[in-house]
Amino acid sequence: MGKDTYLILGYGRSGKESERHLLSQGRNVIIYDDSLSEKPQINWGQIKVVVQSPGIASCHPIAIAARNAEIPICTDINLLQKRNFGAKYIGITGTNGKSTTTALIGHILKQCGAKVAVGGNIGTPSLALEELGASGWYVLELSSYQLELSENINLDIAVWLNITPDHLERHLTMESYVAAKERIFNQAKYACIAVDDNYSRAVEANLSIPHQTIASEFKNCPANLWIDASGMLHVNGQLFDLKELNTLKGVHNWQNVALAFAAALQIIADSKKIWQSIQSFPGLPHRQQLVVKTPSIEFINDSKATNADACEKALKTFIDKKIFWIVGGKAKTDGIENLHTYFPHIKKAYLIGDSKDRFAKDLCGKLDFEKVVTLEAAVSCAYNDAKSEENAVVLLSPACASFDQFRDYEHRGNEFIKFVKELLHDSNYIFTA
Repeated sequence: MGKDTYLILGYGRSGKESERHLLSQGRNVIIYDDSLSEKPQINWGQIKVVVQSPGIASCHPIAIAARNAEIPICTDINLLQKRNFGAKYIGITGTNGKSTTTALIGHILKQCGAKVAVGGNIGTPSLALEELGASGWYVLELSSYQLELSENINLDIAVWLNITPDHLERHLTMESYVAAKERIFNQAKYACIAVDDNYSRAVEANLSIPHQTIASEFKNCPANLWIDASGMLHVNGQLFDLKELNTLKGVHNWQNVALAFAAALQIIADSKKIWQSIQSFPGLPHRQQLVVKTPSIEFINDSKATNADACEKALKTFIDKKIFWIVGGKAKTDGIENLHTYFPHIKKAYLIGDSKDRFAKDLCGKLDFEKVVTLEAAVSCAYNDAKSEENAVVLLSPACASFDQFRDYEHRGNEFIKFVKELLHDSNYIFTA
């Protein structure tokens, strides 16, 4: 091994794509992953760069050793930008709404004729994306993990959605979490930033690059694009009715739309063309996804709601219905205590997973609930209780991570869809998922 040797730290999806890319470039590669039975011997004098996977924390012993040896650390995002130096880049971050906004921006640009590739934290590793050339646009969802590790991400447009407590088991404090997110603006040429929460307003106040602000819950704060109380999006004197969007319901999704609109305006001058593209967006699976609608019940798959703040968005969206709520899994630090405002609108809760006992204490005396443990049992119980009601919704919005019973939130959501289909297999209902 020579000095042109790269060490890949973490061998998940992004690590494997980094290996494939580096080998195609004729680089020497060493793989280090905690799951390997035999760990490689590392001669730091031979290592040129460490490519660290987002799932590996900065306190990992190999990452510490690399820094002590003054070896540069990068991510697959950095390798993508070196591979496609002339392309344009849009990065999207925030606690909630990243995937929807990322996919929506990509959809708008594609509908308007641009060459686009969408990836990053949304699912497709950056280096698995096709090479677009100088005329292409890479639209990348960027998590705090990726931003914490990536140096000098040169974005043409940085998009900031919101900040609420999350991933504190890794970042430890909100200050560190916000600081990791703020790195999206390092080297960015332009920014679109929502100013609906206090953390975001503080970030915007210190932002030195050209940018425009977005207010998705207009409260008399100045903003370039804003949404009024009737659900109208104001864009440079034009009005667009967000209530028309069937796949992007709720104020949280309206924030996503406003940010995507703001970003697209930096590339596409025709606001009406942007709006037409937004209207054709099919939505993303596992994000308030309608599985099936019977005459009296909607079944909603919101498995992506892995924290209480994301779950709140779903409860708020369906506040005018009788909610039969499936909740639980591997609880995060914030729990569900801040959801008490919505408890009067919940007919019954069905508690699943590791958090069932903790959540039972939180809900005791506040709403009707049942500890059912498994998702399959929860779907069956919720259906039996809801089918005698009118205007009901069986809502999977767990407010928890999925790793206690499932591979990931997608596995959990797909199982929910499967169980609903098994329950209604003799019906003539049309499933949309």
